[in-house]
Amino acid sequence: MRQIDLAIIGGGFAGLVCAQAAAVRGAKTVVFERKPFIGAKPHTTGILVKEVADRFDFPEKFVRKIHKVRLYSPNLNFIDLHSPGYYFLATDTTGLLGWLAEQAANSGAEIRCDSTFRDCQKNPQGWSLPDFTVSARYLVGADGARSRLASTLQVPANRKFLLGVEQEWDNVRGLEPDFLHVFLDSHFARGYIGWAVPGVHGTQIGLATSERHAPRLDEFIGRLRKIFDFGDATCTGQRGGLIPAGGTLHHPPLASALLLGDAAGTVSPLTAGGIHPALELGRLAGVAIANHLLDGGPDPWQQIRRQLPSYAFKNLLRRGFETLTPPNALLDFALNQPLFRRFAQTVFFHHRGLLTLEAWRDLLRLPDANRDFVSL
Repeated sequence: MRQIDLAIIGGGFAGLVCAQAAAVRGAKTVVFERKPFIGAKPHTTGILVKEVADRFDFPEKFVRKIHKVRLYSPNLNFIDLHSPGYYFLATDTTGLLGWLAEQAANSGAEIRCDSTFRDCQKNPQGWSLPDFTVSARYLVGADGARSRLASTLQVPANRKFLLGVEQEWDNVRGLEPDFLHVFLDSHFARGYIGWAVPGVHGTQIGLATSERHAPRLDEFIGRLRKIFDFGDATCTGQRGGLIPAGGTLHHPPLASALLLGDAAGTVSPLTAGGIHPALELGRLAGVAIANHLLDGGPDPWQQIRRQLPSYAFKNLLRRGFETLTPPNALLDFALNQPLFRRFAQTVFFHHRGLLTLEAWRDLLRLPDANRDFVSL
């Protein structure tokens, strides 16, 4: 059986940046991905916040800047939100994941696709993975919302989810290209939101709902035909999947193993944003694991645990939103209220957290009578 330092189950954002960081420091690293190629049928819209763009240098051909948010009420009235100097990145997610795989491979990591994880056993040196005929000193699970590794290790797994579905379209006209178009509607998007994103290669239109309510994407797109021009539009693809919505999973320290990304539940229960923590914690884990295995550094789990987002307040808001789902008439009314606008502004542009002093100061700032919203 081949001996390696680090085995990573899952070739998404978290797994790939972990692999690159570990491999470039000399750890013998292999990524095992069940799909036929990295980036196949991604289960994400791929929106990146500016904090990620500032930390990671992505090729321009895979990303496109979007500076503003247009937030629609159910009656399709809207408000525009922005924050000077801030932007989001729409991505060619398949291309970007492929590029991250190239970076990992160029750093010395091995990428093995069509490799489905089924089981592992603890051994004195670490972990045996019989399906892959390797033995690894350290094991990372970055294998998604329904992590097979979490189940195998018998640690807490995701139990609460949103259901997401998205289509890609060519030639949808009438969308302002410098906006993320976000739709509140308790009929079509019960428990979350709908969206239309002018992406890198086309328009991404999707819905996410609480898991008790199936997304009604066709009806939602029918609604969008009232404000956007679908006359020459064609649907070029569809994808969907589960989005963890229960917050970060907490489990006791594992001997030479840890979970990352969706497998660890590091997805905001309020915004469903998980790429930022996947990249940040993935890189941190790769560095910590290499230092631990090669240079006798401290336990990687202890370092990761200190950086895990708690999402306590966002969890509370998520439970409240699902329990007391506002009727559409109330959402129509709320969009015109200054406090609601400030809350929306805080959600979209305060990625340091809703409980920070800065966020609450801006949220509670007295309205400016000359503006529809406040730029932070």
